[in-house]
Amino acid sequence: MTNSDPQLETRLIDHLFRVGYDDLDENTVACCKRLVMDTLAVAFPGRTAPGCPEVRALVESWPSPKGASVLFSGAKAAPPMAALANSTMMHALDFDDTLDASALHTFVSVLPACLAAAEAVGGVDGKTLITALALGVDVICRISLGIQRPLSWIRTATCGSFGAAAAAAKILGLDRERLWDALGIVYAQTSGNAQGLIEGRLVKRMQPAFAASAGVTAAFLAARGITGSRAFLTGSYGYYPLYEQGDLDPEPVLADLGRRYAVTDLSIKPYPCCRMTHSAIDAALAVREAAGEAASITRIEVQASSMVTEMVGKPFKIGKNPQVDAQFSIPYTVACALVRGDVFLGDFEPEAIGEKAVLDLAAKVHVIEDPDLAPKDILPARIRVYRDAKAPVETRIDAPLGNPLRPMTDDQCRRKFEKCLDYSGYAIEAGGRQELLAAITTLETLADVRSLLAWVAQ
Repeated sequence: MTNSDPQLETRLIDHLFRVGYDDLDENTVACCKRLVMDTLAVAFPGRTAPGCPEVRALVESWPSPKGASVLFSGAKAAPPMAALANSTMMHALDFDDTLDASALHTFVSVLPACLAAAEAVGGVDGKTLITALALGVDVICRISLGIQRPLSWIRTATCGSFGAAAAAAKILGLDRERLWDALGIVYAQTSGNAQGLIEGRLVKRMQPAFAASAGVTAAFLAARGITGSRAFLTGSYGYYPLYEQGDLDPEPVLADLGRRYAVTDLSIKPYPCCRMTHSAIDAALAVREAAGEAASITRIEVQASSMVTEMVGKPFKIGKNPQVDAQFSIPYTVACALVRGDVFLGDFEPEAIGEKAVLDLAAKVHVIEDPDLAPKDILPARIRVYRDAKAPVETRIDAPLGNPLRPMTDDQCRRKFEKCLDYSGYAIEAGGRQELLAAITTLETLADVRSLLAWVAQ
């Protein structure tokens, strides 16, 4: 594939332009609606997470009366800025969906981009929104699955920018050439390095927000006639050569294109922390009763892939942003699960993070690379708990809860929604909750998706 013959890009653009709501199967539509519910749910408590009030206040200071809504504020801003603020709140608690095969998030880029674009143009119906979301997610996941290298960039951001642009372009109804321009334009803005993650800085939670904002900007620029790169993936300086050292397998990018949509492969997270910690948490909860009192535990070993070990397996230390430190730590989350019997939002508040019993147990957790696992495999984890004068207890988890291999039920998803709203303290009455849930579950019937914002944009 060369600059003059971008076959991969051509196939993707043709797919994006061709697909409409009637091409989506029932499961794809259902997954989209479930993930809209999940992403809005985590935004409620996310609005007060460290960094979010500051981002929201900054965006509100640049008002645009004809722009798009900044959630939970009653303010409007230019659509890219509204997408930036809303995405930050959706992602701040690391409680949003994942594609486990690529260890990335999707809806926190595509949903705020779609909502901002839809509100700006008006008259966008629910079927159009669902179609845009399904295609935006498809782009993110497919581009990521072509990557063969271990984690280096934050692919939620790098791949997410393409998905946000594709989704916003579908909302705007761009023709094939302008849609292609949008993805080429967003590539000029693509970023997402992992330095903020490994340092535990608040900017980590803004990575998908930059992608969402860039995607909205790209779609509107393309609509005005700005042209973008054609070989944005495979050209000499395209995404795969420049960002991923040319280590591309095009087969998973194109496999079942138009026949299967990647939104059906996404996981919904039961715990508000990095997905790479979840199998270890599940394993800890599974052995908790047999392990007995935390004080009797002498050592805990967790085996995981090399990427999991590197990214979330280091000894737990509280730095300048304790919430981020805890969210990205197997030692902390495993200790929390064993001591408290659950891992939820309150466990990432500063007071909870500093609890002596949890910190003492976290110091006994050692995360070890399993050489038999593929480097990027985040699904399996094995735990072995050693105790005073007793035989160790152990178990293995092959896939974390919420993965399509172990999906959360509709009732579990609804309970997560209710728990998030309860924890957030956001003033929305019981009737309003039910109306919001009803609007989401019948999303395809909405004449204008701006009505979806009535409960969350005040």
